[in-house]
Amino acid sequence: MYYEMNGTILPQVRLVDTAALEPPYVHKKRQAEEYILYVMKKGTLYLQENGIIYEIKEGDVLLLDSDFVHQGIKASNCEYFYIHFRHPELIRRQEDGDFMEYCLGIRSESLQEDSGSFHLYQAARLLFPKQISLLTGNSYLQVIKLLQEAMDQNKNQLENYKISCGCKIMEAFVEIAREAVSSRALKQMPGIPQSYKNIHELLNYLNANYQKDISGKLIEEVFSCNFDYLNRVFKKNIGKTIFVYLNEIRIHHAKELIATTSMKMLSIGYRVGFQDECYFSKVFKKYTGISPGQYEKLTAHIELEKTVAIH
Repeated sequence: MYYEMNGTILPQVRLVDTAALEPPYVHKKRQAEEYILYVMKKGTLYLQENGIIYEIKEGDVLLLDSDFVHQGIKASNCEYFYIHFRHPELIRRQEDGDFMEYCLGIRSESLQEDSGSFHLYQAARLLFPKQISLLTGNSYLQVIKLLQEAMDQNKNQLENYKISCGCKIMEAFVEIAREAVSSRALKQMPGIPQSYKNIHELLNYLNANYQKDISGKLIEEVFSCNFDYLNRVFKKNIGKTIFVYLNEIRIHHAKELIATTSMKMLSIGYRVGFQDECYFSKVFKKYTGISPGQYEKLTAHIELEKTVAIH
């Protein structure tokens, strides 16, 4: 079982806090009016929901459903975060044989998206697990940090504090959902998560260092990996080669500089990673259909029309 959540809508958080239990206390039998998320810090919590018994250990996450009755079945020493929340578009789903391919398909689509587009928000969805252990991945400490920050926001009661709290909770949800896909893929499709890890690291590197003189040899040295292999994996997942992606990043930044500054084209080209003005102009025209100078005139004309319209 998993839950599909509209990621463009923040959860409505009623409570976010920590609890420490000691015997003989056990949870009462009840059906909550909202969803409850448990993230275990220490010990083991024993719960039953809808006839299914759950042992939630350190690092585990469990989402209790507002449609089901739950109760404690055994006393224990444990400490955990709990989040009581509602969400208008959280749908319970049953996994089928194509579930993992579906998850990886969504991830591949995301890797191939244009990060500079507003359209990404129209179909954003999280595939949230019923239960997962975060200790097998790298998300546990980040989730704990986000939940602590959500607690702090919920307690300060300054204006819009619930919005800030909901943002932190949503960040934690995203981390948990991503970890669920990666950990499941590791078990069912060995080797794929490592490929995604390589791609993520390379994406981060290109976005942080696009202004540098990046070559295939440099990439091999930085990632201790054959460039041709990296390029094949990158193209398979992103849909384009490393240097096509790198040039797209550079042109995105160049367009922003042309539209917002009075820098010379030579300086702009150099600023975004092109050492030669003619080559910069050639690449710019290839990716946009017009030269940098034509783009400058176009953006200046648009801004002039806006100014005239205002006055």
